[in-house]
Amino acid sequence: MSVLGVEVAVVGLGLIGSAATRHLANAGRRVVGIGPAEPKDWGTYTDPFASYFDSGRITRRLDARREWAILASRAIDQYGAIEAQSGISFHTPSGLTFVRRDPRGIANQTEVIRQLQLPVTISRTELQSPAHYCFPAGWTTLTEPAPAGAIDPRRMVCAQLTVAEMAGAEILRESAQKLTKTNSGWQIRTTTARVEAELVLLATGPYLDTLHSFRVEACVRPEAVILGQISDREADRLSDLQSVIYLLDHRSMDDIYVCPPVRYPDGRFRIKMGGSRVDARTLETSEAKRAWMAGNDADTQLPVMTEILTTILPDVAFESFEIKPCLITDTSSGLPFVDRIDENLFIAAGGNGHAAKSADAIGALGATLVLNDGEWTDLELDRDQFGFRRGQWSPTDGSRHGT
Repeated sequence: MSVLGVEVAVVGLGLIGSAATRHLANAGRRVVGIGPAEPKDWGTYTDPFASYFDSGRITRRLDARREWAILASRAIDQYGAIEAQSGISFHTPSGLTFVRRDPRGIANQTEVIRQLQLPVTISRTELQSPAHYCFPAGWTTLTEPAPAGAIDPRRMVCAQLTVAEMAGAEILRESAQKLTKTNSGWQIRTTTARVEAELVLLATGPYLDTLHSFRVEACVRPEAVILGQISDREADRLSDLQSVIYLLDHRSMDDIYVCPPVRYPDGRFRIKMGGSRVDARTLETSEAKRAWMAGNDADTQLPVMTEILTTILPDVAFESFEIKPCLITDTSSGLPFVDRIDENLFIAAGGNGHAAKSADAIGALGATLVLNDGEWTDLELDRDQFGFRRGQWSPTDGSRHGT
């Protein structure tokens, strides 16, 4: 077994972990990022699943919570530099429209627009709806222009790690299996290596409670996304398709989101739709999470998700549909945990279905906490809002965009 000694180890190389690794490497720290690569076969894969095994996510500043809007603004401002430094593009600035009619959510978003002076146009569906979409009359639309739009999380992670390696970071493509406190810091065991680190940042997403014994006020829910395949010609026709978030009235879904056409690794274009199920249960164990991600239980959602997608995009010539499972980590605060949880041990995890677009800023928060020995130096964001919460928590139903 090989032994690696570093100043900082980042455990988890998804969207937040890859960003934190880049920030730590750019700060001159001797850092290793630890996390398995995307599997070729989900059915036989036994390591932790990651949220970035996907090619379409929405990006936007507009939110009903000021904290998420600030994080998104910071992250979006860095997209261009990360793309330029890595040579890897991942951002599609197509614009975005929220469609909703809940007074509280609209009021909260309107206040965030005012506070942060966001360039958002508020209208009604019968007056201003995004091209190609069909929504009921009388709903409120909140339209945010570019750089809102979509990102490719696979390519974003690749870009972050490329820049991190350019700055001197080491990348260990294995899963962390055991975390042990030592006299000088922490020891992390992987399949083939032992990493001795002075400081550790856990960016373990839906596995945030796996490597330590704390009970966490968070839960992991199984969700599904539908991918509608279209031809290259149809993708070209839909080049003006915006990203959308829609808090619909539906028996099965609290909300849905749609990403514009993205070319997937197999070369085919797909339109992605995801959302929040009304009846989503929680997954309590690593075995349950793996069963959801590696199994075919998500296939039961194909009919209802196909119905919704074809109803809101009636003029799109879809060729086929497929369902993919995913995991959402909700926290009791509705924000990620970014905190010190033990001596020389830190966490940055808990995306609440909002984190992909903001991952660079969340990773930066975590990295800064590590660099400053746990001292919170952010002047815009309240540390207490991001504090790690120990204990048991039962989530409530409803849209993640409601407040």
